[in-house]
Amino acid sequence: MSGLQLWYVVELDSIIMGCGCIARRPWNQSWEVCHGVVHPAARRTGAISKLIELSFDSHRPQPMELGFYVTRNIASHALMLKLRPGVLVGHDGGPDTVDGIREYHLTALLPAKLAGLRHIAPWYARAPGAEVISQHLYQALGFEARPGTYPQTCLSGPASLAKHGQLLYCHDPVNSTLTLSGQAGGYLPQPRALAEIISLLRQSPDLQYVCVQILADKLELLAGLIGLGFTITAYLPAWHLEGGARYDCIQLVLQNFASRPRSHGFDDQVSFFDLAYAQLAKRLCGLRLAQAHA
Repeated sequence: MSGLQLWYVVELDSIIMGCGCIARRPWNQSWEVCHGVVHPAARRTGAISKLIELSFDSHRPQPMELGFYVTRNIASHALMLKLRPGVLVGHDGGPDTVDGIREYHLTALLPAKLAGLRHIAPWYARAPGAEVISQHLYQALGFEARPGTYPQTCLSGPASLAKHGQLLYCHDPVNSTLTLSGQAGGYLPQPRALAEIISLLRQSPDLQYVCVQILADKLELLAGLIGLGFTITAYLPAWHLEGGARYDCIQLVLQNFASRPRSHGFDDQVSFFDLAYAQLAKRLCGLRLAQAHA
């Protein structure tokens, strides 16, 4: 056990048969169920289920903390649905590779069990055309669409050391991926944020994948990214923490993979999110256009 990770291990005759972890993510006060691995000889014995149950029983989240997990196959998600049902909110676009083949990872948020999580919805959350937010995500998570003023922050994510202008990012040269991970230096207007992203893309022409999470009210930046070829792959309710409240984020991805990533049983879910978020992007760009002409 460390300050940020709590590990659970099953050992038999000095052989580790399975392990699991709950890891706290301080940057947005969240906690992740992760690193679940079981020895081939212990599969279908219930070992990993017991580990996850034990971790949930002993974990005491703070009122403002948000739980989540990232899954790479339908089997692990089905297991989690039996133990602590999560709500799938989208996929990552497939940046990671296993045996040289890219694969989708899907994110699931865990419904908040404690009072005290102050969630602020964007103003359009219940508007026509945004039903995937209010009806598919909020309803399943137990969130109410209470709109409020969002902070000026444009980008969200854990701080990285690499910097371009005010943009923070993480570059993985092995997989040819780049993930924007927040901003530095105070106020960053949406047009400048877009200009710095364009500059960073021009500086790195060989990238196969770029990911960015923006606060959900930043429709000018969203429209600009869509114009560059980005697509929405996930909508993340209550993902960004600032000033004692949690705000929604939209995850966008730009990729030029030679072939479609593997989905490991998530074909229907990936197709659903791709269609739903393409429709949402069209609706939000329309709202932005109306704002610009108001």
